[in-house]
Amino acid sequence: MELTLQRSDWTRIALPVLIGLILIVYIPDAHLLWEDWVNLEEFSHGPLMLAVSFYLLWARRALLDSYDNRGNWVGVLFCLIAAFVYSLAVKAGIENVRHLSLFLMVFGLFITFGGITYGRYVLPSLILLPFVVPPPAFLNANLTYGLQLVSTDMSVVMLRAVGLSVFQDGNIIDLGNLKLAVVEACAGLRYLYPMIGLGVLAGMLFDIPLWKRGLFVVLAAVVSVIMNSVRIFLTGAFAEWTNTDVSDGFFHLFEGWVFFLFSFAIMLAVCYLTLTKKEKATVGAGVLKVSVPEDLKDPKPHYLAPICSVIALCVVFAVIVNVVRTIDPVIPERRSFDSFPLQIDNMIAEEDNLPDVEQTILNMSDYFLGHYRADDTPPITLFIGYYEQQSANNTPHSPRVCIPSGGWKIEDLSEMELKNGDQMVPVNRVLISRGENKLLVYYWFQQRGKFLANEYKAKFNLLLGGLTSARTDGALVRLYMPIKSTMSEVLADKKLTQFSEELFKVLPAYVPN
Repeated sequence: MELTLQRSDWTRIALPVLIGLILIVYIPDAHLLWEDWVNLEEFSHGPLMLAVSFYLLWARRALLDSYDNRGNWVGVLFCLIAAFVYSLAVKAGIENVRHLSLFLMVFGLFITFGGITYGRYVLPSLILLPFVVPPPAFLNANLTYGLQLVSTDMSVVMLRAVGLSVFQDGNIIDLGNLKLAVVEACAGLRYLYPMIGLGVLAGMLFDIPLWKRGLFVVLAAVVSVIMNSVRIFLTGAFAEWTNTDVSDGFFHLFEGWVFFLFSFAIMLAVCYLTLTKKEKATVGAGVLKVSVPEDLKDPKPHYLAPICSVIALCVVFAVIVNVVRTIDPVIPERRSFDSFPLQIDNMIAEEDNLPDVEQTILNMSDYFLGHYRADDTPPITLFIGYYEQQSANNTPHSPRVCIPSGGWKIEDLSEMELKNGDQMVPVNRVLISRGENKLLVYYWFQQRGKFLANEYKAKFNLLLGGLTSARTDGALVRLYMPIKSTMSEVLADKKLTQFSEELFKVLPAYVPN
């Protein structure tokens, strides 16, 4: 028979002590999260959402008076998974995973000490927290570039609807006398992230089915995208009808704040219209309405084994994380791209430089950009971006999302294999076009000798690599070639394939295996 003990004061103290221990371990990551809240406008709502999360805990405190023994060992399992993932994320330098695993750790602790009842207590607050944690950089880039194009397309349609002559080139809106660039800051993420969080919170205010709460989240996202497009439309329209100054400075900032509040009001109105009369009457009775079952009001035995197990786990976790943080990352020796060969496959390179703004955004440790030319073929442009340490803000940007932002249309995207010595490696093959111009693009990611075509696999490989290595270095390799009207895709593939096979021979000195 499993050991049990009656509910006593030390079990009440043990839970907050363990949570305090976990938060102490988390302090370095909390500092990073605070910097994101302060420096990134799309996450500036973080402190407010955190305050709302704490309020939900306070409002549901009645559940702490009761507990049960359902799922105690499940809570220990959650803590074990969270501790493993957190330690791995610290070692691999992935910030976002650390935040999320901390939430799972706290959830597991509550379930271990109070079963499903304590899980009900803390879950609504934890559901809000992921919406104030910056998503992985590659996912954030995907959303940014996708929303840039959507917002630009929708605003152009609106401008044409009111009779303005507009030419669109990717994320550039050309009104003739002036050009508006829908930059990353105008993509709408500063609307989308807080609006989704508020949509989740709105769903918690009513006693409604789970699917309708999910509908609130979807409606919040849709309203956010539409209203951001309306904002860009009004900026362009006022700039055309008055002067270009209205698209900058105070007006632009004021317009953004007004539209966010207006968008929030519209989102609430739309969500409210989806409710039945009975559901509308439950406002304030969602997660804030706390009912404790009669059979849980009296003290019951506590299982000793899961509580002792999770206490030991947290102590070991704190020690391991502290040790892991003291391990210096391994930065392999390599040659600088200053000495990169300017002749490959009998083609001579003309070196080039990225604009300063792009270098700042990409934040690379080293890079090479060159246009390799031969007399009888179109030039092959080679770009290699190297990161000696990858982290949340230092990671390759996927061409899959960067290409459309430049006005190029992806006509075909597939995965193929190229010969690298005795092995075949996966690469992405992308055919893109803009007007009459066409480019054939090959690109792949390299990490510690592994060749990866999919960016999600690259991130997963970076995380798993923390098990066996202290290295987080990696690179993006991209090469492209214009396809002229007199040239077939088959010939372009042949040229890029031949160039790539020669490139593989020189890469290891600059992108270490």
